[in-house]
Amino acid sequence: MVKLIVNGKEIDVPENKVLLQSLREKGEHIPGMCYDFELEPYGSCRLCLVETPRGVTTSCTLKPAEGLEIETLNEKIVAMRRTALELMLSDHYGDCIGPCQEGCPAHSDVQGYLALIAMGKYHEAVKLMKEKYILPAVLGRVCPAFCESECRRNLVEEPLAIRQLKRFAADYDLEHGPWMPEIPPSTGKRVAVVGSGPAGLACAYYLRTMGHEVTIIEAMPELGGMMRYGIPPYRLPRDVLDKDIATVINTGIEVKTNTVLGKDITLEELRKEYDAVFLGVGAWKGRKMGIEGEELEGVMQGIEFLRKVNMGEEVKLGKRVMVVGGGNTAMDVARTALRLGAKVTVVYRRSKEEMPANPREVEEAEEEGVEFIFLANPVKIHGNGRVEKVELVRMKLGEPDESGRRRPIPIEGSNFFLEADNVILAIGQYCDDSFLKKLGIEAKRGKAVVDEVTLQTSIEGVFAGGDLILGPSTVIESIATGRRAALMIDLYLKGKLEKAKEVLIEPSKHIDEIVRDEDLYRILFDLKPYNHWKDVTEEDYEHVERKPRVKSRLKPVEERIKGFVEVEESLTEEEVLKEAERCMSCGCMEVFRCKLREYATLYEAKQDRFKGETNRFEIDETHPSVVLDNNKCVLCGRCVNLTHEIVGEGVVDYLFRGFKTRISPPLGNTLGDMDGVFIGDMIDVCPTGAISEKLPFIKPGPWKTTPVKTVCNGCSFACEMNIEVYNDMLVRASSVAGWNNGHLCDICRFKRPWAEDLTFPLLNGEKVEWDKVREFIESHEDIALILTPELTNEEVEYFKRVAEEKGFKLGAFVEDGISTATLEDIKKAKKVLLKADIEKYPYLKVLLKGKEVVEEGYEVAIVEAPAEPLNVPTLILHEGVNEVGLLKLGVKGLPEAEAYVVIGKPRKGLKGDVLALPSGLWAEKEGTIINAFNMELRVNKAREPEYSVKEIFSL
Repeated sequence: MVKLIVNGKEIDVPENKVLLQSLREKGEHIPGMCYDFELEPYGSCRLCLVETPRGVTTSCTLKPAEGLEIETLNEKIVAMRRTALELMLSDHYGDCIGPCQEGCPAHSDVQGYLALIAMGKYHEAVKLMKEKYILPAVLGRVCPAFCESECRRNLVEEPLAIRQLKRFAADYDLEHGPWMPEIPPSTGKRVAVVGSGPAGLACAYYLRTMGHEVTIIEAMPELGGMMRYGIPPYRLPRDVLDKDIATVINTGIEVKTNTVLGKDITLEELRKEYDAVFLGVGAWKGRKMGIEGEELEGVMQGIEFLRKVNMGEEVKLGKRVMVVGGGNTAMDVARTALRLGAKVTVVYRRSKEEMPANPREVEEAEEEGVEFIFLANPVKIHGNGRVEKVELVRMKLGEPDESGRRRPIPIEGSNFFLEADNVILAIGQYCDDSFLKKLGIEAKRGKAVVDEVTLQTSIEGVFAGGDLILGPSTVIESIATGRRAALMIDLYLKGKLEKAKEVLIEPSKHIDEIVRDEDLYRILFDLKPYNHWKDVTEEDYEHVERKPRVKSRLKPVEERIKGFVEVEESLTEEEVLKEAERCMSCGCMEVFRCKLREYATLYEAKQDRFKGETNRFEIDETHPSVVLDNNKCVLCGRCVNLTHEIVGEGVVDYLFRGFKTRISPPLGNTLGDMDGVFIGDMIDVCPTGAISEKLPFIKPGPWKTTPVKTVCNGCSFACEMNIEVYNDMLVRASSVAGWNNGHLCDICRFKRPWAEDLTFPLLNGEKVEWDKVREFIESHEDIALILTPELTNEEVEYFKRVAEEKGFKLGAFVEDGISTATLEDIKKAKKVLLKADIEKYPYLKVLLKGKEVVEEGYEVAIVEAPAEPLNVPTLILHEGVNEVGLLKLGVKGLPEAEAYVVIGKPRKGLKGDVLALPSGLWAEKEGTIINAFNMELRVNKAREPEYSVKEIFSL
């Protein structure tokens, strides 16, 4: 060991390891793309730079020396690493996430949940939605679908029907027992949420999922805010709203309705009783026009009109109703008035194209008989104590204003009149400044003033969201602010709010703190992750098959206008599955494992810092299981070094020189032409997703998987690996630090033996029902219980007890032979006797790299069972993963019997009746096995088993 001074701190590191590896083992942040501990480093990516008294150097090529002083994160190093990243990004071409996810105000993983919907996994889709937003059944009906505007299928024909797909999955979830989150133990912290609209409910839900105690304070009799009192039931049925809200409240949230802030309870009282307060009181004040006659009877505010109707209060309308406004509230008012029997005219001061209302809402209103007058605006309301007619002026459009729309300008002398019994103003809503100021909260133009990063108001510990900070907003926009506020309140309660703000503003100045603090890391990658984008046009998608978008179905107009029954009908499941498959999966499948994205986020690297010519390569999808996309390659060289220097297959190499250099099989070949059993290893060494796996699903998603360390059951090498799990889905195998140095053969990766099993009993080769199993056992007196190597040691011990207690004979499908060679013996040997099939045991390729295979003068021998050890250290290989375990536990041989019960798949013919029972999915096992090197290795469950054969023999 030698002592180093790293960033002013003294640490001990091994003398014989390169500095990069030693520092990483000590928990220091050292980025890098090209380093591989199995090979001599060459420092090509320039990301692991450190500064020493002698200057800046790569830490992967630097050996420790006593007293060496090192800086790893000073301004110079950070700037140099950023430059290296930006050079890589300048010729990197791919989308980190789908544009749909960027378009969603909550940045939900649209691509991920669409993939789950395509697979019919609706509960799982809802679970993924709820990582970023609540109330998916509500949003499936009322969301403007910002995501669809950004959908890349707009460049093909029509965007995906994302909103309708969400609705179907959410309705299915509610009808079949909704998915509910697990709530962690209480943190002991209490938060008051004032207002139960979308922002308040979201804030409450996400705080609750963090373990905080939450109380909702609501002024109205029921929860839901504007969703309940502002959106008509024909768009949002109340039973759907109630069910969706229940999934929030049933997490354990306390509710106090009919409680008005400032009247029944004060903000100061809440601050004393709770550790933090969230305000989501909504924009309940309607804007006035400021014209003469606005105070006449028959003039109403749109939001007040909707509130009364939705609460069942009587609203007196005349026959002729004029609605002023062009937003969604105006459409809701117009269509509601129509259903109450009025003849409705909507007046809007701009053109139809510039209406802020959802085009779908405008179209449906027109179908139902609402009339529209565009480019007109009221200037005076006439009447004797009550509205009789409205004077309007024609408008023309001038230059764009701050909203981006062309400014409406009155046309002098163009005034005209319309008769009306009621005028309903729907020209905007706002929060009451005076109400906020009475609470002591700074307000401006109908909004609470909050910190843009933390959403904290001018009062410490009091946060705000929804319409209170946005002005009138959509449900999804309000939910997004509620969730963000919950994240910030959680950090506030942990005393990390100010540090989190610094991290979100300038992450590159706080890298060491971010990587050492899980909360800071999570908030950065949740709220401010780096995203790379393709620059595409319609020409880029000329090859994509044109598939028409599924069409929405509405109830007939005559049926719609009779009452408040829901207008839009749900899609069928067949339509949903077909529509979901239209998704082009734009986002990168490796987004959650990409080191380039992680480093770009930490170092604030920019995609367009170095502009210039960029490469465009054809994607190689010819291999059945692997995709090679040179557009994402940063030429780190790890795949080339792996395939040439470690496994010796030479599948890819550098092709061409200079700017046009790319990674490729030999010229004229594709990846599908190449032979190799470690092609999949390139997936795990690639840091950017340039080499990725074709997952065996209808539509795979870029899911954030959980790795579970276990061993492969493909042969007796029992290579250590991870099984990547998403929910209960077994997604893929991946490398893990283990005795096999992270190498996995393609049999393990792509044939997935760990995900296959006999799933039903077989009697003499024919499928039988489970109730026949006990009948078979009870009807035979002479039974032999035969074990297979797919059982763990613990299962073997169990079945030994079964055989003893039941009086069964005991045997196993196993070949004789226990190794005398260790892994170190094989590594050290230069000359090897090989009497084993390398096709059956692919890891031999790695073990034998650089060794001489001989018939005489060998230092170790590698043979296949059945075999006896030779007079040198001998590795005896078995086909079954735990044959050595069976041998060491004394279970072998096939006894003669009248009948046989085999636990697992029979391997040899047995004379007599044979009942084969499932041994259990390997990915669902827990225990130990012994591999060919006599190593006892741990097998871990990647998911809970659906059944256990032990239940048949319950002791």
